[in-house]
Amino acid sequence: MTSLRCGLIAFAFAVQISVGPGAGSAQAHPTLLFTEPTAETAVATSPEAITLLFNEPVTIGMRAIVVLDQSRRDVPVGPANLARDGRFVTAAPVSALAPGTYAVRWRVTGGDGDQVEQEFRFAVGVTLSAAAPTASATPAWGESALRWLLFAGLAAAVGGLIGRRATDAARAARPDLSPVRSWAPAGMVVALIAAMALVAGRALDAGTVSAVWDGRAGVLLLIEAGGLLTALALASRGRWALVPLAVVIAADGIRSHAGTTFGGWGAVLTGVHLAAVTVWVGALVHTTRAVVAWRAVPNALRWVLASYVRLAVVTYLVVVATGVISALMLVPLPQLVSTTYGKVLLIKLGLVVAASAAALSSRLIHRDTRQATRIRRAMAIEAALLVVVLAASAVLVSTPPPTGTAAALPPQPTGPVVSLGTLAGQVGISLTASEGLLVVRLSTPRRGDYYAAEPGQDYSLAASLGESALALTGCGSGCYFTRLAWRDGDNVLTLRAGATGWPGGATGLIVSWPPRPGAADLAAAVAATRAAGRLAVYETVTSDTTADPPEPNRLDLDAAFFLSQEPYADGTAPIAARTSPPGTVVRLALGYPAASINVQLTLDDRGRITEEILTDPKHLVTRRILYPSPE
Repeated sequence: MTSLRCGLIAFAFAVQISVGPGAGSAQAHPTLLFTEPTAETAVATSPEAITLLFNEPVTIGMRAIVVLDQSRRDVPVGPANLARDGRFVTAAPVSALAPGTYAVRWRVTGGDGDQVEQEFRFAVGVTLSAAAPTASATPAWGESALRWLLFAGLAAAVGGLIGRRATDAARAARPDLSPVRSWAPAGMVVALIAAMALVAGRALDAGTVSAVWDGRAGVLLLIEAGGLLTALALASRGRWALVPLAVVIAADGIRSHAGTTFGGWGAVLTGVHLAAVTVWVGALVHTTRAVVAWRAVPNALRWVLASYVRLAVVTYLVVVATGVISALMLVPLPQLVSTTYGKVLLIKLGLVVAASAAALSSRLIHRDTRQATRIRRAMAIEAALLVVVLAASAVLVSTPPPTGTAAALPPQPTGPVVSLGTLAGQVGISLTASEGLLVVRLSTPRRGDYYAAEPGQDYSLAASLGESALALTGCGSGCYFTRLAWRDGDNVLTLRAGATGWPGGATGLIVSWPPRPGAADLAAAVAATRAAGRLAVYETVTSDTTADPPEPNRLDLDAAFFLSQEPYADGTAPIAARTSPPGTVVRLALGYPAASINVQLTLDDRGRITEEILTDPKHLVTRRILYPSPE
């Protein structure tokens, strides 16, 4: 956003030169000033509406406000509306928000036609303390039941088509064997009904049919339904039906927790896991039916059992390997017994172990066709356990995992607050210092579609105050806090930040303590700067502090226009602190937490802005402002 703002300043300067003073004033990018609920805080009950207040009128599109739950799934909200001359944007949740942490993504268009977008979070019914446990979401039981039918239908379809190859080969050698008809078409019908019910449920929850295709989750459900319908049309073509079924499995992998959290390779991991499970379960059920039908023909039993065992060994190893990797990725070990997701995962693990024992029992005796009754019993037990495993899997995909986004928010600040920001490489750093507390948030630039699920990001942070290392506690992805005692005067804070895939590094900030209220100083500084008429701005912008520092650019601007481009254009800021002691050069620290913007200002002896350092998640902007000498 800042680079666009800088480009607009340069463009407007050129326009002013070319068209003269009669040209109309340019419009600023809108800055989010305040939110309700307040960013990074908790409310006791579900808010009736999400409200955003901007520093200028804005226009909005269909998805101006998007609310995501702690598993990054869309929460149904009503249409966004403008109020108070277009400065307020509001949208109401369709139903009361359950306790947990929520992210709000917003996108608006300013008067200059450029879109601005950001995200903030708040919590409902979560105590903001370090000891607060992670909110443990309960499963969506209706969705779980439908997901179970979907998985069971997929297993009958995929496993039935693959298992039929062995029984067809046996009947080709022994035409007198009774046919074992595949349950694949029936499985496709069951899965299709479940998928369409999930689509209908999405529309009913949102209260609008457009919710079916509005958002990635809805589109993926439609792809699954289309794949199942295509597979049903190709059911008579045998193996050709496996192609659209593979598309269904791939879509479910993309929709999964791992796919949402870890991107492409998480989706591949889940897709392979689901494919192996469906083959294992479906082929087992089909083979068990063949064993029952051909129990009086030992050679036929030996044929189908040998074929199934070879297939089952491979699928079993794939299921176990991908399942273990997914579990380690999604659930920290301490949360296996403290969260709903972890407990369901343990239940699923126990069921898989029991099914493995039943499978081992049948494998040990499968060559002895004289024990056909015991073989049938062991295979039936294994199949029943695996059907329950599918049910546990359905509950898991309908329960938010305890990811970093579900972690407790940091403690609320008390007393005076100082908000500062900087860059370490390409890692954005935003800190809030308050009485006895330091909260640091890290961020990296966002790639691709803003409304697509954000891939997981691993962060690291080490901090020291003077010579003393600080013990940091995590409070979510890229969020850290620590308790400490600020000493009066300048506190030198050293930070070393890192993020996988992005250059990081060490940087330092000075926290001057105690701060004093700065709202009046800010309002006076904006008024004094505007009264200056013309000014010269020397500006540097960087998005990577590890690169060579850029050359400063000079812009000769009208003071009113310059101020119109700033987040503090109206002379206010959500957090405004004076960080310099009385009788010294006035320095102000401004924080816009909902927009992830921090600004440091230095004033001259006439109260005008002479230096500015502005940071957002992507940029570090330094400006030196010169005024004409008095005549």
